[in-house]
Amino acid sequence: MVNESNEVENEYNPVISVIIPVYNAEKYIKKCLETIINQSYWHLEIICVDDGSTDHSLELLQLFAKKDDRINIISQKNAGPAAARNAALRQATGDFISFVDADDYLEYNAYEILMNKVKENNNWDLVIFGGNVVGEPNDYISGVLTTQYSEHFNCRPSEIIFREKAAKPFLWLHLIKRELLTTPTELFFDETMNLGEDQIFQFGYVPRAKNVLVLEDKLYNYRITKNASLMQLYSHRRVKKTEMHFEIIRKVVSEWKNMGYYDSNKDELWTWAVSFIYWTIIDFPVEYRKKYSEEFVNLLEKENHEGAYIILEYEIDHYDEMREWTLNDYSEEKELARLIKKIEHENYEVQETLKSRAFKIGRILTPESKRLDLSAF
Repeated sequence: MVNESNEVENEYNPVISVIIPVYNAEKYIKKCLETIINQSYWHLEIICVDDGSTDHSLELLQLFAKKDDRINIISQKNAGPAAARNAALRQATGDFISFVDADDYLEYNAYEILMNKVKENNNWDLVIFGGNVVGEPNDYISGVLTTQYSEHFNCRPSEIIFREKAAKPFLWLHLIKRELLTTPTELFFDETMNLGEDQIFQFGYVPRAKNVLVLEDKLYNYRITKNASLMQLYSHRRVKKTEMHFEIIRKVVSEWKNMGYYDSNKDELWTWAVSFIYWTIIDFPVEYRKKYSEEFVNLLEKENHEGAYIILEYEIDHYDEMREWTLNDYSEEKELARLIKKIEHENYEVQETLKSRAFKIGRILTPESKRLDLSAF
């Protein structure tokens, strides 16, 4: 006998709980749900959490629920993505968990590909896969979403979280065995964090995974628009983003100490922390680099009394650079003088270019309608 997904009923088919937090997503939720309810793998529990939407998101969820009885709707007052995902996790009963954002969508055979791999070897605790960027191009994110096939068995807690680029921060690239979130203790998202809660959550379950499969298949479509998602908008609020990164480090260090991972993995943990902060503050003005470098050095010395010797070689230069930033004799007068000197140097280079023979010849050969307006120089 065959069901709607053309699968033999007597065959064991694990259930995937698909968790979708929804907030004012009426523009995209139809595409998202359409690609989920029409998956070639049928055994899904689809949990949509309307997080107090003020548009027509809830009405659209209710419309889709009438079409497909696998859809369960939770409606709550606006409390943020962490609370929305937690509400769904408490209701989820599937063998595996998959997180999908409401403005993104899946390839139609995504779950079939994933579950075929699980059926080949039911020991996989975590399956990581790739994705595509839809909308505005972003080379960095495209790089993270491009994965390479690899198999990992009997992993150490730090093996995947630090060495597999797609292990964080994009939660939706993971198919997670639900046992990772319940044993030995239940894991939930930190609802005190407005952003970054997904990465903290990953630092909780990824180290629990003993057997991890990484696929090169691009199964997820991540939408980046000019208006951008909350995460994209937040990236422009530089100071708050930096403070969030420090809070992530503090919480991860605390949780790893509680879970017993810290002592044997503190070298890799603090090496990751160096990179995390260094690339956050590298292009800050000198006074902010000094401030946050001091905060990081103090945090490291407070949490790890042995000092910075544990930082691995490939990040020690960045740590030393941050130490140098803490010694900067910063003053507003010096910074103003530096900026004036920089502007004067750039103006000098512009004037020399304008006077050059190559520029003059190029200007003559360029159609007048396309010539650079020199009135501003």
